[in-house]
Amino acid sequence: MAGAVDLHSHTTASDGTLRPRELVRAAARRGVRVLAVTDHDSTEGLAEALEEAAALRPLEIVPGIEITAVDNQRDIHVLGYFLDTDDEALGLFLLAQRAARIARVEAIGARLAMLGVPIAVDTLVVETSAV
Repeated sequence: MAGAVDLHSHTTASDGTLRPRELVRAAARRGVRVLAVTDHDSTEGLAEALEEAAALRPLEIVPGIEITAVDNQRDIHVLGYFLDTDDEALGLFLLAQRAARIARVEAIGARLAMLGVPIAVDTLVVETSAV
């Protein structure tokens, strides 16, 4: 698998199981040469991934994101690459996206509780500080 390309990966900055450094190391061990870090509505893991990849050349990180759009009450996931993580408008948009995601999880939790299946919603929601 040497020279593999993975253009869709998640870290603990969204719903992944590995911290950004761990994901980058795992990709390098498997021969991945190009890895896009595309967390849901967050670029928070990118700096750590880029830092780790600098020591693992020839692995290259593509800064990315997976944004959720809604069309006729259906979620559509859109991948974006090579974004400007310092863009203020993007940062504000992502904060709104995460707030909407949290509200949705809380609404689902409330509905489950009404149905007699209570869940600990707070264990499902991870607050992030910035883009």
